Amino acid sequence: MLTNSNIFITGPNGGIGLETVKILTQKKVNKIALACRTIEKAEWTKKQLQQHSNHVKLETYGGFDMGNEPSIQTAVSKIPQGEAFDIVFLQAGGMVVANDFQFISSNGTSIEKTIYQNVMGAYLTLKYLEQRGLIAPNARIVFPGGEGARGIKGMIKKPEFQSLEELKTYIFKGSGEYKDLDALGYAKFMSGLLVQQLAELDKERTYVWFSPGLTSGTNGLRDVPNPKKFIFENIGFPLMNLFGIAQSPKKAAQKYVDCLDGKYGKSGDLLGAPEGKTLGKIVDQKPMNSHLTNYHFRQAFWEIITEACGNIMQKSYP
Repeated sequence: MLTNSNIFITGPNGGIGLETVKILTQKKVNKIALACRTIEKAEWTKKQLQQHSNHVKLETYGGFDMGNEPSIQTAVSKIPQGEAFDIVFLQAGGMVVANDFQFISSNGTSIEKTIYQNVMGAYLTLKYLEQRGLIAPNARIVFPGGEGARGIKGMIKKPEFQSLEELKTYIFKGSGEYKDLDALGYAKFMSGLLVQQLAELDKERTYVWFSPGLTSGTNGLRDVPNPKKFIFENIGFPLMNLFGIAQSPKKAAQKYVDCLDGKYGKSGDLLGAPEGKTLGKIVDQKPMNSHLTNYHFRQAFWEIITEACGNIMQKSYP
């Protein structure tokens, strides 16, 4: 699938994203659009990649701030129409480090910030690409998953809701004590609901939610203050790598490339590490948290995201 393909990737300038595009430049792809928060980061990324490959066309774009809809819309408007993307990898996102819940307003609605940056931002990017006819009819679209969506014992609380009202309350107002890792797990949960909905509504394309397993050395810790960040980077993750609990960005990136190439995942799949583990054989995540396949939760989140961000299925090609 990678051969002669046009690939669009957000957040390619660090961690897994950078390692992924390094591998992609060694494949027989046609072009890679490097969509970063700033054009400076995109140009820096291009320079890092040019020493790996000379045959792949690299395009650079800035403005892909996953917490800022106008910035995303403007960024997409600068991409020339013509060759549509065969593969879209919505890799940007990350953890929100804070003492309490943070929110981003969208169309008059306040959305919990981690959900917005990891789910709404990706959705908006996809929507504006679609509106400009920049996604191929049979494209493969990959959202980054995370084992936090089904919970990791001793690390991330399993995302569960007893009612639709409880789900909506979490999205609009937050609930309980804010913990950054738990919030990321809830965001990945919402992303899983969205991918299943998109797969059901759009039968022509393939939508996959994929996690390569826990990875050290990513950009996810960029906002974590010291000494917590220092401990994670210099003690925690090295020990996790040593004991096989985590992996390097390079190893994770190879799994992502395999997913982009179609070796992992059919449309609507949610894939990641085995239950009770942060790393291992890629398996279906749905049986590990029954709420991931709750139809009413999926419909409720779809209503929220379309009201806040517009309906991606209403196509218009200017």
